[in-house]
Amino acid sequence: MPVRLMELFVDTLQKCGTRLLEMSDEDVGYCIFEEFDIGSASFLHEDALLKLKEANLITEEISQKSIVLRNKFIEIQNTEQWNIQSVRESREWREILELSDEIKNLLPKR
Repeated sequence: MPVRLMELFVDTLQKCGTRLLEMSDEDVGYCIFEEFDIGSASFLHEDALLKLKEANLITEEISQKSIVLRNKFIEIQNTEQWNIQSVRESREWREILELSDEIKNLLPKR
């Protein structure tokens, strides 16, 4: 179970990051507003992160940064920045995208 949870955690992180800025608006919208939105609710949740930590699949640092990432994402939902143009241009979205990249870089290489 924890191994599958780890796969879903990593997959969620893959849907968010600065590489999205090179994608089409349609792809950005799908990755952020559908895939990452759904995945962050489950796989960046503190309960999921605790299971991953207990299985020694992520570190405390990854867990804490993931909580911050999820909270930043939740804060931006249903605001005027909840659109593709803001993903490309706003400082708040840039922080979210860069934090996702930072977390991915902390993950053990597979």
